[in-house]
Amino acid sequence: MPSQLKRTLAIFRLAFSYWQDYRHIQQVQRREPSRDAEKIIQNIYQQGGIRFRHEALRLQGLIIKVGQFLSARTDVLPLTFTRELQQLQDQVPAAPFYLIRESLEGAFGQSLYDIFADFEEAPVAAASLGQVHRARLTGPDKVVAVKIRRPRIEELAKTDLKALGRIMKILQRWTNVGRRIDTVKLFEEFRDSVYRELDYIQEQKHLIRFRNNFSQWPQIKVPHVYPDYVHPDVLVMEYVEGVKLTDHGQLQQHALNGHQLASMLVEAYLKQIVVDGFVQIDPHPGNFLAGHDGRLIFLDFGMMSEIASEHIDVFGRLVEYALARNAPGVVDCMIDLGFVRPSANMEVLTRAVGVMLQQMAGVPLQEGPALSGLVRDFQDFLYEEPLQFPAQYMFLGRAIGMLFGLVSTLDPDLDWMALLKDKALPMISEKRAPWNNRYYQLLRDQVEQLFGSAGKLVWDRGAEKVALWGQIGLRLPESLDKTLSRIGYGSVQTRPDLTPVLRRLDYLSGQFAVALLLAPAGILAILAALWRNHPPLSGLSAIFYIASLLLAVVGIFKALINKRHLSRRRRR
Repeated sequence: MPSQLKRTLAIFRLAFSYWQDYRHIQQVQRREPSRDAEKIIQNIYQQGGIRFRHEALRLQGLIIKVGQFLSARTDVLPLTFTRELQQLQDQVPAAPFYLIRESLEGAFGQSLYDIFADFEEAPVAAASLGQVHRARLTGPDKVVAVKIRRPRIEELAKTDLKALGRIMKILQRWTNVGRRIDTVKLFEEFRDSVYRELDYIQEQKHLIRFRNNFSQWPQIKVPHVYPDYVHPDVLVMEYVEGVKLTDHGQLQQHALNGHQLASMLVEAYLKQIVVDGFVQIDPHPGNFLAGHDGRLIFLDFGMMSEIASEHIDVFGRLVEYALARNAPGVVDCMIDLGFVRPSANMEVLTRAVGVMLQQMAGVPLQEGPALSGLVRDFQDFLYEEPLQFPAQYMFLGRAIGMLFGLVSTLDPDLDWMALLKDKALPMISEKRAPWNNRYYQLLRDQVEQLFGSAGKLVWDRGAEKVALWGQIGLRLPESLDKTLSRIGYGSVQTRPDLTPVLRRLDYLSGQFAVALLLAPAGILAILAALWRNHPPLSGLSAIFYIASLLLAVVGIFKALINKRHLSRRRRR
C-alpha cells in the first residue's frame, strides 16, 4: 500500500488529470464538427472513468468510497463516466484474514475462538471501509454476521480526506461549478458521514432506530444486533440469508416477485423521507437482500441522513406537487428547502420546472433513448437554472438516484408515477392531519370513503389553510394596532409605501371569505352523505346537499373574482 505522501500525490495527480480532460473537451468543442466532437468527448469521459476505477482499486481505502459516490451521480455526471465507476461496487478486494483476526482479538481482548465457535475466513462481503464474515457465537450458539473495519482504514481515511479537502477548496475558489455547489461544505458533509460510518457503535444506534421506525411493517426485515459484541471497530448482527436484488436468476428460482420488491423499496424510502425524516442514504444493491419469504431486508446503516423536522412536511408537499405536475408548488418547496438562489427569475424557473415535470411523467425507468434523453435534459436543467444544493441534501439526492437505478433493475416497466400516487399520498395525508380530534377524524374518514386518498389529502390541505387564515385573522388586528401605535408615538421614523401591504391584506381577507364559504360547504356535504341512508334524516340530507352546493358555487365564484382582481393589480 502506498505511503501517505505517495497517496496524497496520487490523489492530486488524479484530480489534475480531470482538469486536463476538461481542457481537452473545450478544445474538441471548438475545433471539431458537432457529430465528431460528441464521439470524442464520450470517449474522454469513458477513459476518465476507467482511470479513476483503476487508481481507486490500486489505492483502496476512501478513494473507492469516493468512486462509489460518483458512480451514483448520473444526474450531474456523464453516463459513460459513471458506468465505469459502477464496477467498483463489486470489485473491492478483501483484507487478509490474519489482519482481520488481529483486529478482532485486539477489540475484544480475547482469542478469536474464545469469542466465536466458528469463523469463516473468506468474507461474505467486502466494502471500501469494512467487510463482513459469517461466524457462530460460542455462548448463544447463534449464526451471526461480523462486520469489522478494514485494517488501517482510519489512518488512510485521514490522509485521503486531507487531500480531498484541499482539492475541494481549490475547486471552490477557482471554478464556477465549485462555487455553485459549495464543494467545501459538500466535502465537510462527506467527511462527517465517513467518520459516522467508521464508528460501529453509532451504526448500532442507527440500526435500532431504523428497526423501531419499521416495527409495524412486516414486509421489511432489519437484523437484530448483539449489544455485548459491539465495539467501535466491530458490529455483530443476526445473520440473514437472502438473494441479491440484482441476481435475476436467483430471484426467479425462489419465485420472488421483482415488481413487489421494487414497490416495497420505493414505499420504504417514501416513509423514511416524508414520515420519519431518517433516511438510509447508501442504497446500493449490496445493502439489501430479498428474503426467501418475500421480505425486503436492509443490511447497512452506516450512512444515514436526518431531515430537519421543518423540512419533512416540505418534502411531502414537494412529492404532492410533483405528482400533480404543479410547477409553482414545486418551486415554492424548492425555495423553502434552500435550493433556489435569491437572484433567480421565478417565472423562468417555474416554466423550466413545468417542462421537466411533463417530461418525467411519461419516461420509463429502463435504459434506452428516452431515459438517456431525460438524464441529459435534467443535467442541462441543473447546470443552467439558478439552483444551489445544500450539502446535507446532496447525499439524499444521490440516494434517490441510486434508488431509481435499483428499482429499474427489479422492474423496468414499473409505473412509478402511479406507485408514488398510491403510496405517497396516504403517508403524506396521515402525517399532515392538522387536528387529532375524533370528530375531525370522522370527517376525514368520510372524505376518504367518498373521494379516496387524494380527496383526504385535499381536505387536509384545506383544513390547514382555514387554520392558517384563522391564526392570521386573530393576530392581525393586534399586530396592526401595535405597529400603528408605535408610528403614532414616533417610535418608528419612516414613511413607508403601504400599498403592497394593503394589497396583501385585501388578498388575505378575500381568501378568508372564500374559506368561510367552502369549509361549511364541505361539512354540509359530508353530513348529507352520512344521513342519506337514515330515513328520519334523509329529507334533511337533501337540504344539506343543496345548501352545500350553493355555498360551494358562491365560494368558487368569489375565489375567481379574487384571482382576477389580483392579476389586474399585478399588471399595474
